[in-house]
Amino acid sequence: MNSTEVVILYSGGLDSAILIWMARMLGLKPYCLIIDYGQKHIKEIECAKIMCREMSVPCRIIKIELPAQSVLIDGQGGYENVSPFHVPARNLIFVGLAASIAESRKTSTIWFGANYEDREKFFPDCYQEWVYKMNELLKANGSMEIKLYAPLLGMSKETLWQLGEYFNIDKSKIFSGYGEQQ
Repeated sequence: MNSTEVVILYSGGLDSAILIWMARMLGLKPYCLIIDYGQKHIKEIECAKIMCREMSVPCRIIKIELPAQSVLIDGQGGYENVSPFHVPARNLIFVGLAASIAESRKTSTIWFGANYEDREKFFPDCYQEWVYKMNELLKANGSMEIKLYAPLLGMSKETLWQLGEYFNIDKSKIFSGYGEQQ
């Protein structure tokens, strides 16, 4: 088992950039999964690739086509009781891909950058309850137990900006497709 590696779902934004720095600070070796799911803001992927290259972090880029409508993909969507940026089952699919990579690399840990703002803005696949349920599923899903963590849950965007400054993350090298630079 590779207990020092962590698979990070890496979007190219502030939250996932912080995860790389946190992993290193904790003596872990980040391995990033970048997913091109047809998002309109391809700059996210470009920022993620550049950051991984500059930090010498190994990464894998997977291109998929999500069968869902969303403001982030085709300008459509508009689902009730969730963020206008909601992409149906996106994190469920992403965690499945990360679990496949983690198991094949014999890595028991996956991180993703959900934070407190995601709860405030109604992204149900970023809630603590969702992470808990995913871990229940991951227990029963393969040759080894893999755990999903969201180390930034509970942290405000203000706190994340402070962490970004602490880690000297260059704001010009991160991008959020939610309509603003993070």
